[in-house]
Amino acid sequence: MPSSTAPSAAPASKFVAIARGRIDVQGGLVHVAASRDGIVAELPRATGDDVKTGDALVVLDTKQAKIALDAAKAELNAATAQAAMLRAKQPGLKLRAARVSEAAVAGAATGQSADDAKQALSELEAEITVADANVETAKQKVRQAEYEIDARTLRAPMAGRIIARATHIGDVVSPSSGELVELLPDAPRIVRAELNEGFVNKVVVGMSAEISSETDPGKPQTARVVRIGEVFGPSQLNESTQEATDTRDVECILELPDNTLKVGQRVQVRFLPK
Repeated sequence: MPSSTAPSAAPASKFVAIARGRIDVQGGLVHVAASRDGIVAELPRATGDDVKTGDALVVLDTKQAKIALDAAKAELNAATAQAAMLRAKQPGLKLRAARVSEAAVAGAATGQSADDAKQALSELEAEITVADANVETAKQKVRQAEYEIDARTLRAPMAGRIIARATHIGDVVSPSSGELVELLPDAPRIVRAELNEGFVNKVVVGMSAEISSETDPGKPQTARVVRIGEVFGPSQLNESTQEATDTRDVECILELPDNTLKVGQRVQVRFLPK
C-alpha cells in the first residue's frame, strides 16, 4: 500500500549568499623596480627574508655616481674658499673707504679718491654675492650627487617579506626592466569575493561570512564585509573562459581575523544573515 506521508521539505540554508573568493593582502603585493639604469652590485636580502621599512633590497653599482659626488664636493670647496677670500678683504676696504671719505671731508683727499674707494667696496660686495650664490649652487650639486647615489639602492617601502626576486648580481637593469623584487607587506589579509548580481542586494557592509579553503573546507574562518564595489564586471575566478565572460560580478572585500590563509589561495565565501 503506497505511503501517504508527504515528502519532507529540504532544510533551509543558513546562508544568504555564496561566492567564490581569493585571499589577498590589504594594499596588494608590493613590486619594487629600479629607478635608475645600472648594474646590480649587491643583493643584501634573499627570497623569504623579513625586511623592515628602508632595508636595502638591491644595490646598483655607484662608481660613476661617487665620482660625480667627489667632483661636486671639490667644486663646493673651491666656491667656499673663494667666498671666504673675498670676505677677508671686506673689513680692509670698508676701513679704507671710511678713512678716504673722512680725509675728503677734511680736504686731505679728493672727492674722486673717496668715490673710488666706495666703488671698490661696492664691487667687492657684488663679488661676494656672486661667490655666495656659487656656494649654494655647489651645495645643490652635492645634494643631487648624494641623491643619485641613494637612488641606486632599492629599499623596502614597508615592512614585509620578500616572496620573489627577479635579478642577480651583474645584471644590467633599468626602470623598464619591470619589478626586481616582490614584497608581501606586513599587512592584514583580506578576501576579494566575486558577488553575483543575483546576491548583491542580500549582502551589506558589516555582515559576517564563513571563509573556507577549497582544499580544506572543514575549517572555516569568520570574516566581515568591509566594502562592496559599485561596478559590475566579468568574473576573474571562474575556470571556464565562457563562464567568466557571461558572469557579471561585483567585488566584495572582507576582513579576515588573522593571516593564516595564504595570498592567492582560493576560498568559498558563505554570507551569514546580519
